[in-house]
Amino acid sequence: MSQSPAHKPDNNLHGILFMLGGVFVLSLMDVTAKLLVEAEYSPFQILAIRGWIITLCFSSFLGMRGQIEYLKTKRRRDYVIRALIGFCAPFLFFTALGTMPIADVVVIFFAAPFIMTALSIPLLKETVGRYRWTAIGIGFIGVVIVIQPSGGTFQIGAFYALGACLAYCLIQLMTRWMSDTEHPIQLVFYFNLGTAVIGTCALPFVWKPMPIEHIAILLVMACVAMLGHMLMTTAFTRAPVSVVVPFEYTALIWGTLFGFVIWSDFPANHVWIGAVIIIISGIYMVHREQVAKKSKLENQENP
Repeated sequence: MSQSPAHKPDNNLHGILFMLGGVFVLSLMDVTAKLLVEAEYSPFQILAIRGWIITLCFSSFLGMRGQIEYLKTKRRRDYVIRALIGFCAPFLFFTALGTMPIADVVVIFFAAPFIMTALSIPLLKETVGRYRWTAIGIGFIGVVIVIQPSGGTFQIGAFYALGACLAYCLIQLMTRWMSDTEHPIQLVFYFNLGTAVIGTCALPFVWKPMPIEHIAILLVMACVAMLGHMLMTTAFTRAPVSVVVPFEYTALIWGTLFGFVIWSDFPANHVWIGAVIIIISGIYMVHREQVAKKSKLENQENP
């Protein structure tokens, strides 16, 4: 019996390779963002230019393929809300990169799976079992260890990173909610268009002339952002979530390496301790989610 395109057989190796490639490329994007923020460009300016570059690339690509109709939508209000929330994620993330080492920001952002799972209960009416609640609680302990809110070393950048993480989780939950009627191309296109428009509104107040080398860095940022998201999206289509998600944590390796080579930054001991707790909790939570799905499927097949 032939298989439909929607049910292609899993290829774990390909999925892992795509995920590793996507994480590496997006880590390069973090480097370009930090370089630009440290050059005192406002995140508004960075996101406006990056957003227009990506929007133009998408429009040109769809136009050449005669697929502009993919951008038609009846959910304009939802896209506006998603853009307003979604803008906060890269804006706060880039702001955090201006005050903290890349690796530290990346570790705090690892809290996303815990926040997303917790928010899915009131927003998507999903059920979370006691094992995943335990993993969420332990994971947040790891986050607290990293940011040290009462240890005298708490930085405002940690607050920005947590805010970026929350906004990222909300936009991903909206993506899941809107995916019943919207194509991934629409979701990516209108997110970047919204980012471009919002950033442009602030340009008269934050604009700073850019030399050619900084424009080149922005072009690289836009290209790697598109490539990274394409690679990671492909990874989830080639292999199960439980297989590819653990490899997202290789972002810590690249963040540490780039931070050390370029800025001579190296995570403190408490960051490593918190990272280990967060990563183990995250992997366990993904495992429990797969166990729950398997159990639910078996119950449906054997009523």
